Amino acid sequence: MKKLKKKQKLLLSKFLTSSFLILFGFILSFTFFKTNVQTLNFLPSISNSVAAINSKDLIKKLENKNFTLINVHTPYEGEIEKTDIFINYDEILASKDKLPQDKNAEIVLYCKTGRMSTEAAATLLNLGYTDVKHLNGGMDAWKKEGGSLIDLSKLPEQVLPQEGFTLPVSWGSLGPRLIQLGVIDQAKFEKVVKMDNTQKEILTKGSDSLITINTQNSQFVVDMLWAVGLGQKSLVYDEGPMGKEYKNKAGNFASTGGWSLAKGSAMAHYNKHDLISLTAEQHKRVMDIAGHVYRPCCGNHTAFPDCNHGMAALAAIEMMVSLNMSDESIYKSVLELNSFWFGSTYMTTATYFARQGISWDKVDAKEVLGAKYSSGQGAAEIAKKVNPLPYESKSGGGCGA
Repeated sequence: MKKLKKKQKLLLSKFLTSSFLILFGFILSFTFFKTNVQTLNFLPSISNSVAAINSKDLIKKLENKNFTLINVHTPYEGEIEKTDIFINYDEILASKDKLPQDKNAEIVLYCKTGRMSTEAAATLLNLGYTDVKHLNGGMDAWKKEGGSLIDLSKLPEQVLPQEGFTLPVSWGSLGPRLIQLGVIDQAKFEKVVKMDNTQKEILTKGSDSLITINTQNSQFVVDMLWAVGLGQKSLVYDEGPMGKEYKNKAGNFASTGGWSLAKGSAMAHYNKHDLISLTAEQHKRVMDIAGHVYRPCCGNHTAFPDCNHGMAALAAIEMMVSLNMSDESIYKSVLELNSFWFGSTYMTTATYFARQGISWDKVDAKEVLGAKYSSGQGAAEIAKKVNPLPYESKSGGGCGA
C-alpha cells in the first residue's frame, strides 16, 4: 500500500512538472508572437512617416539643387550625380557629424530599391530632422525613369592607373651629372632609396626613355626630381619668397635642410648649377607656371618650394619649359605627378568633380592645381564636402628623403 502511494506521488509530481513546462512554453510563445506582431505593425508606421519623392520630381529638383542628397545603399553600387555624401544606411547615428547642422535642412536619401533609405530616413527623423524624404523605388526606379548613375569605384584606376603616367620628358644625363656635381652622393642615395636595376641605370648612366611614374617608383621619381630642383639655377630662388623674405632662412626648409643625400651641405648646391638650359624668358615662364601650382601638404605654391614635392614639381616644370611644351601639357603632367604623390587627396578631388558631372580626364589641370583644390587648406575644404569616399583610396608619401 505504501509502495502504491509513493508511486502515485511520483506520477503526480511528473504531471505537475510537465504541466508547468507546457504552460511556461505557451506564455513564452504568446509573448514572442505579441512582440513580433507589434514589430510588424510598427514597420508600416515607419514607412508611412517618411515622405517619398519620385524619380521624375528628383530630376527636376537637381536642376536647381539646394538640398543635401545622400546615398545610403550598402554596399556601394554607384550613385546619382550631384550626390553630396555616401553613408551606410545602418551607420547614420555613427555619422551624425557629417549631416547638416541645421535640423530644418532639406535632405533626400536614396538606395537601390527604397528599403534602406526608408530605414535611414526614419533614423534622421528620430534625430530631429524635419524635412526628410527618400527616393521612392531607389536607383532602380531612377534608371527606369531615364536617370543615369555614376560609378565612383572606377575612379582609382583613372586617377592612379596601375601602369602609371608617362611624362613627355626624359632623364637624359641628369643622373650622372647630379653624382658628378655632388648634388647626389651615390653611396648615400643607394643606401636610402630602394632602386631596381632600371632605376640604378638612370642614376648612374642616364636614360633617353621618357619618365614614367607609378605606384612602385613614385618615391624614386620625387627624390631624383628633388635633387634636380635643388641644384638647378632658378629665378624662383632669386625672385620668389625663398630669395626675398626668406632669403636668410633658405637653408631651414624641408626642401633644403631636409636633403641629406648630397656630398657636403645641401646649400652648397642650392641654386648653383646649370642642369637644365633655360633662356631668360623661359626662366620667367617657369616662375609664372610654378606660381599657379600648389600641393596639398601645405599652403604654398611651387614658386615657394619649401618641401621635397614642391622642389620636385619645380624641376619637372623646368624640364618641360626647356622643351617649349604648352602650358596645358605642363599642367597636365604636374597634376599626374601630384596624383601619385598625394593619392588620397586627388581621389577625393576626382570624386568631387565626378559628382558635379565632370570626369577626371576632362578636368582643367591648371584649375585643379590651384589653391582652391590643391593647397592644404583648399584640399581640406574639398574633403569636407566629399566626406568619406565610398571606395578604397590610396595615399601618398611624406615630405622627406
